[in-house]
Amino acid sequence: MKRLLFALVGILVPLLLSAQEEASYIIGESDLLEISVWGEETLSRQVTVRSDGYISMPLAGDLKAAGKTPPQLQSDIEGILAKYVKSPHCAVIVQEPRSKRVYVEGQVNQPGEYIIDRGMVITQIISRAGGFNEWADTDDIVILRNEKGEQIRIKVNYPKIIKGKHENIAVHPGDTIIVP
Repeated sequence: MKRLLFALVGILVPLLLSAQEEASYIIGESDLLEISVWGEETLSRQVTVRSDGYISMPLAGDLKAAGKTPPQLQSDIEGILAKYVKSPHCAVIVQEPRSKRVYVEGQVNQPGEYIIDRGMVITQIISRAGGFNEWADTDDIVILRNEKGEQIRIKVNYPKIIKGKHENIAVHPGDTIIVP
């Protein structure tokens, strides 16, 4: 009986955490969303958030999606569809959080594009990229970040972070991390 209980907890806890993450996730440009309207298959679809932050839905037209959580967007859609459909119920699911990408280049074991699935710092992204290869210059890492339309360079001294002598820098969507 205990094994069954632990098995159920092992299944349910990740589902609950996923629902909590979904409720606090802020939709961004280029995210792929699955919008399902119960009983209305012709209104259900996958949509990509455009660069202007909007999505297009039949009957609802263009809706602002960027900057909202999935439950907020769900409420907006249901409110508009209520003019056309009796008691509409919909679900908004983030299929691919494309707006939360960072890029790691240079002397890491697995350079490439990574999705920030929660607040992450430079040490976590380096770990996700497989760590440094043998030629990495960990004293001169650079984060390229766009702020207010301008690209800024943030120098990172990884050994100082590890020793606790420097702050572990937060990584933002769109950052490019270069390990020379």
